[in-house]
Amino acid sequence: MSTGGKAALAIWVDIESADDAFFEHWHSREHLGERVSCPGWLRGSRFKGVTRPGRYLLFYDAENAAAFDSEAYYARLRAPSEMSRAIFPKFRNTSRTVCAVEQRWGEGIGAAVLTLRMKGSNVAPFDRLASPETARVDLLSGRANVGQAPTAEKDLRGAPDLQIERALVAFFWSVEAAQAARARHAPEGEVFALRHTVSKGDLV
Repeated sequence: MSTGGKAALAIWVDIESADDAFFEHWHSREHLGERVSCPGWLRGSRFKGVTRPGRYLLFYDAENAAAFDSEAYYARLRAPSEMSRAIFPKFRNTSRTVCAVEQRWGEGIGAAVLTLRMKGSNVAPFDRLASPETARVDLLSGRANVGQAPTAEKDLRGAPDLQIERALVAFFWSVEAAQAARARHAPEGEVFALRHTVSKGDLV
């Protein structure tokens, strides 16, 4: 395990093209700083789908899963900002899960990410993806009961959030490397390109 934290919040969401610019503005100019400033949160990153441009991965690193179940975090979920109230009803096909990091190879994030969502019994190609062309690989295990209390933000999204049982999240130096790894090891996976990332140190 690296020093990058033992938990992650992984969110996959679809955004219509008409709402895309506002969504990215909101996430970069307000939401990332608001979330990463919470106790125990380490970094927040946004990735955009390569073959599906309206598809996003929002990925947050934390010291442990308790960071996603804290009163400080829930206070923000219960009192969404004006921009949050405008954008959350636009979320489609939202999958949101607090996860424990079962295994990690490498550090930080990369220019692209390959994600593979799986059933809990599935065996992920973790070892095959932990290679010199990869910046970091996380094998995640969903924690279904963590960070799931009713909140105003959850109500704004309309449909209930989906959850994952397990996921593989692999960060690469380039989109091309991520696409090549997908073709070799995880053809059912999704490739995303980095749009923005903010760490706790950026907010000091």
